[in-house]
Amino acid sequence: MSDQDFSDDGMDEYSGVSPAPSSTTTDQISDSKRQARAQHNALERRRRDNIKDMYCSLKDEIPNFTNDRASRAQILKKAIDTIQKSQNEMCDLKEEIEKLEEMNTSIRNQISTADKCQQQKKMIQQHPQN
Repeated sequence: MSDQDFSDDGMDEYSGVSPAPSSTTTDQISDSKRQARAQHNALERRRRDNIKDMYCSLKDEIPNFTNDRASRAQILKKAIDTIQKSQNEMCDLKEEIEKLEEMNTSIRNQISTADKCQQQKKMIQQHPQN
């Protein structure tokens, strides 16, 4: 007897071939892997569809953007431009509001001063000093 006769390498001592695993076990593993892969593919497809829908929604919100075949980069660029433009307009409007509030305060002060002058004038007319 040789050392190979007692080796533990899983080889069939008569045929020199590894014993075949049970076909039921192999089929179950294959089915399980296929199912897992199919589930992963479905989830990935759903994720991509969701992203695609969000890009379409974003494109629809961009004013004056009618390019139906726009790339995602174009959509993002246009969205960024639109946001920056809106932020600049908002900043300008805030400055205008501040100026209008200052004007409003100034006009209210002028009205208050005019009212006081009018009251003093009435008092003088009612009680002339002789």
